[in-house]
Amino acid sequence: MRHVLETEASRLDRFLAFLHPEIPRSQWEAWIRAGNVAVNGQAVTKAGTRLRAGAVLETELPELVPPGLHLEPETLDLPTLFEDGRLWIIDKPAGLVVHPGPGHASGTVVNALLGRIQAGARDLALPAEEDAADEGVAPLWPGLVHRLDRYTSGCLAMAKDAEAQANLQAQFKARSVEKRYLALVRQSRKLPELGALLVDEPIARHRLDRLRMTIAAHGRPSQTRLRVLARNRGVALVECELLTGRTHQIRVHLAHLGAPILGDSVYGGAMHWKDTEQRTFACEHPALHAWKLSLDHPGDGRRLSVQAPLPEAYREILARLGMPEPR
Repeated sequence: MRHVLETEASRLDRFLAFLHPEIPRSQWEAWIRAGNVAVNGQAVTKAGTRLRAGAVLETELPELVPPGLHLEPETLDLPTLFEDGRLWIIDKPAGLVVHPGPGHASGTVVNALLGRIQAGARDLALPAEEDAADEGVAPLWPGLVHRLDRYTSGCLAMAKDAEAQANLQAQFKARSVEKRYLALVRQSRKLPELGALLVDEPIARHRLDRLRMTIAAHGRPSQTRLRVLARNRGVALVECELLTGRTHQIRVHLAHLGAPILGDSVYGGAMHWKDTEQRTFACEHPALHAWKLSLDHPGDGRRLSVQAPLPEAYREILARLGMPEPR
């Protein structure tokens, strides 16, 4: 969320609580301490920060369970890359929603996780809604430590208890988790022929279209390292390493380079296109895949690395373009 102060205000936490009375002030204080609020492009960690007229506030908030939403455990057959009593990493299919929301009350990854925990007779050990209300803090989605957009496939890690969830969240915040994606993009002269390219461009919510993100000087620092693995007939296969984790970060950075992800109509990627030989291709959703994930196990600390196979639809496009599959 983005706010511009038109008049003088006193304290940061009081101002945010005034703007959003549905969120307790104690919750805002916790988010400020966690670095989820920026003033004039700089993250602040003190709830009592004094604000001046004209200040630009940006908030990047964790996913919370909407009040009154009942989460139902479900049995869903999802591809598993790793699982034990504390951690579950899946290969999320494109189209699968991560958590319930408008139009998706069930059949989500969170429902599947709750069913998995229930089947293993484990306690979530997460704050109950009544406990969270007493503390003035809204509960987080059970087990979630990061997320993927609905149509992004690939590696998604989840915790099976509160201690593991806190451990993994700390790893993501410390940027010790390695996340590598694969994207099929329109070829651009700004993409490197060989070697890597670091895209270091701040990202903020679009001022007019609140469903989109954009490059903006006042945005939050965002870094993506790109490496072209193959290119042919106007299309490039790009490996993307996330060094920060902003909303739509890879999609925005690639579009900024003039290389939007194929199928990503929101950021200028064609859903139907022709290659340099005038052969027709189609991609009904963004061709973005969470390919590799490395993190420390929340129990014994050993380094885990998993890889999600490239979806069949992407493999067919690569084959038609005469590009090798990544290893």
